[in-house]
Amino acid sequence: MNIKSFMMEVVGDTKEVKLDRFEEPFVIEAISETENDRLKKVHTTKRRSKAGNTVKDLDTDKYGDALLARCVKTPDLQDAELQGYYKTEGSATDTLKAMLLAGEYANLTKEVLELNGFNESEDELKEEVKD
Repeated sequence: MNIKSFMMEVVGDTKEVKLDRFEEPFVIEAISETENDRLKKVHTTKRRSKAGNTVKDLDTDKYGDALLARCVKTPDLQDAELQGYYKTEGSATDTLKAMLLAGEYANLTKEVLELNGFNESEDELKEEVKD
């Protein structure tokens, strides 16, 4: 086995997603598991259970919103002019939510999850392993 074959930089793929209402496509990118883990930690709280154990609770809604906003490269959701237009200063996630219709948000979420490998079915994974 050549260990060097496992030594490669994580470079996320990008993809253009065209939403009918916008002239320009959205550009999304995949992120590393290190970055994904950071997003999960930010949106996880700890609490004590009745038995005295520490329990971690992931706020899946906030995590999903943060993941989507993090993976959108274009438009720049941190752009002051864009945030000013939507009155969402300081919040990339709020900007994205204000920009999109519910169905558009769901479609963009689906594309981001697929690009990051979250939506691969068990059958697809088995086929990849066979190849």
